[in-house]
Amino acid sequence: MAQGLPLRDVRPTQLYLSSEKLAEAAVWFDFDDPAYDPLPVFEYDGEWFLSDGHTRAFLAYLAGADELRVERDEAVREEYDFDVYEAAIGWCEEDGVARIADLAGRVVEPETFADVWIARCQSYDE
Repeated sequence: MAQGLPLRDVRPTQLYLSSEKLAEAAVWFDFDDPAYDPLPVFEYDGEWFLSDGHTRAFLAYLAGADELRVERDEAVREEYDFDVYEAAIGWCEEDGVARIADLAGRVVEPETFADVWIARCQSYDE
């Protein structure tokens, strides 16, 4: 069931955004009246983290939203390698990416995104 969480209380689990994905989503995203599917979140150490939907969350931030539409991601611990999420949380802390707003300045070209983010996650998983 969807609920709202203050934008400032939802933490990212990735360090970068793909410029291509951001541009594609910006085409359909309504900045005047943001309406999007709830973003998947999970609770870890008493805080809420995105498991996906970072691009939509960033667009909501750019639109001035105070709250994100979210839904608890029940599958994140069962269907995915949660060790990678824990590592990503640590990487975000190390790089000072604690809030969605911190992704500003971290929008990169698709090839760079694949090199600096996707490859990092895949190499950790191996």
